[in-house]
Amino acid sequence: MKPRVESIPIEMEFRKKGILLLALVGVLFSIILGRLMYMQVIKGEYYAGLSRNNRIRIMGIRAPRGRILDRNGIVLADNRPSYDLIAIPNDIPNIHYVTSKLSRLIGLDPKEAAKKIRKGKRRPYTPVYLARDITFENMARVESETYELPGISIDPSTERDYVYKDLACHVLGFVGEISKKELDAHRGEKKYAIGDLIGKSGIELECEDELRGKKGKKIFEVDAIGRRQKVLEESIPTPGKDVMLTIDKRLQVIASDALRDRTGAVVAIVPSTGEVLAMVSKPGFDTNMFLGPIAPEVWQKVVNDPMHPLENRALRGQYPPGSIFKIFVALAGLTDNVIDPSKEIFCPGYFDLGSKRFLCWKRQGHGDVNLKRAIIESCDVYFYHLGKDLGIDRIKAFANILGLGRPTGIELPNEVSGLIPSQGWKLRRFHRPWQKGETLITAIGQGYVLVTPLQIAKAMSAVVNGGFLYTPRILASDSPRLEKQLPVPRSYLDIIKGAMRGVVEDPHGTGRIVRDPMFSIGGKTGTAQVVRKIVSKRSDEKDIPYRYRDHAWFVGFSPVENPEILVVAVVEHGGHGGSIAGPVVKDVIKGYYFIKELDNEKISKGNK
Repeated sequence: MKPRVESIPIEMEFRKKGILLLALVGVLFSIILGRLMYMQVIKGEYYAGLSRNNRIRIMGIRAPRGRILDRNGIVLADNRPSYDLIAIPNDIPNIHYVTSKLSRLIGLDPKEAAKKIRKGKRRPYTPVYLARDITFENMARVESETYELPGISIDPSTERDYVYKDLACHVLGFVGEISKKELDAHRGEKKYAIGDLIGKSGIELECEDELRGKKGKKIFEVDAIGRRQKVLEESIPTPGKDVMLTIDKRLQVIASDALRDRTGAVVAIVPSTGEVLAMVSKPGFDTNMFLGPIAPEVWQKVVNDPMHPLENRALRGQYPPGSIFKIFVALAGLTDNVIDPSKEIFCPGYFDLGSKRFLCWKRQGHGDVNLKRAIIESCDVYFYHLGKDLGIDRIKAFANILGLGRPTGIELPNEVSGLIPSQGWKLRRFHRPWQKGETLITAIGQGYVLVTPLQIAKAMSAVVNGGFLYTPRILASDSPRLEKQLPVPRSYLDIIKGAMRGVVEDPHGTGRIVRDPMFSIGGKTGTAQVVRKIVSKRSDEKDIPYRYRDHAWFVGFSPVENPEILVVAVVEHGGHGGSIAGPVVKDVIKGYYFIKELDNEKISKGNK
């Protein structure tokens, strides 16, 4: 008997398959719905941005930098129209084709341009600057080939213009494209983007926040290959603020011409306020050279130049002060009652300390000299005696009171501190004790002591203005900053001031070459040895190789009774301070009076 087989109804078979089909549809629908939610809700903003970027572009508009003016409103750093070559990496389908064409059109380096574009692919819609400040002719060539250059455009902008090229180049500084390190440092502030310009040195760096302004923004439509069609929205940039300096452009020119092509520095300052009227450092450089791309070989030539043209010698040049330092040692001796200014010391032309003989610059000696005569004739032997009686630590303490051994505090970056040595310093630095002979050479501004021209201007201003130590300043918006009043009786300052007058007016004064019948000048010469020659035989200057010749110093102020201007000049390897640096100071002081007379005439005519 055959078993009975029951048949499954056809309806049930279709029902099961229908359920499976519905389940599959439900799963697929859920996946699609989830994907839609992910794209529209979770990643909605991202994909909306991609969609917008297919149709529109957003580009920042660089703000014109604020101008830099001299004390009379003369423009030293301005702006001029320029054209920048821009690339949008995402809009360039064939990098090799575009960069090769740009090379043929305007001489752009195709390898460097391609490298920039590929690097920009990380942010495909962020503009990449391929070239800044291209010529009008090159701009026209690119514009005429727009349809052949997808993703390439010209951005009208402004470029820095240093009106007088190298004049005050170290004071003004320069701008350049922001580096990765600088961009990282400002990342949280959201002030800068790749390709932006930023102050690199001088006032451009110090006053970056005031000068840079606020960028604008332009939103425009593009076609399928990234060509601009129409502007949808635009916000105007806010120009940077102007910065006015205490520098007088006219006196800056005079000081620069006075120094000529010699290596060194000049600082002119108002002793009663600390205002810097002129600051020159040579050799200099044409500030405009940094505005465009610099070839690597050109940059290497500049930075490896043994004359260091980028260095501001006025606040970074560290030199032995030579006999100028005697003024500070004399004040220390008076203040600490170590010397009687009227007491005479005999100078035979040398000073013996143990087995060592320390020579005076005058071979036959000065004979009997008191303090005033020692300053007028710059007698080394007198200050050997004074240095021995004071000791190095008291010399250092008084020098520190005058602001030596530390930055002056002027509103310029990267100022150095100089060096005023002491027993403790030498022990830490060389692990050897201080020697008495080292005190003697320190007392005449030699040995380890190092100062900058600006430090000397600051300290000497306090000596001649009645004892008020002001911080040098170069921004006209800043008020005078009085640091302290020197702990020196006015009578002692008058003694020193009278002696400095004698340096110029006395027939035996070392600075008599500076004397002028039209106005009174006080001053002090300084000859700073590059190679120690205290014990060596004296040689003629012409027989000494240039790099071993002494540095020439002179500091002068006028009028002596109530100084309006003080000028410090140092000429590297110039020789004797009086004959070389003295005339530089005299020219600047004469220039100051000439400018003052012109200004007074203008005021008189204006009042009529």
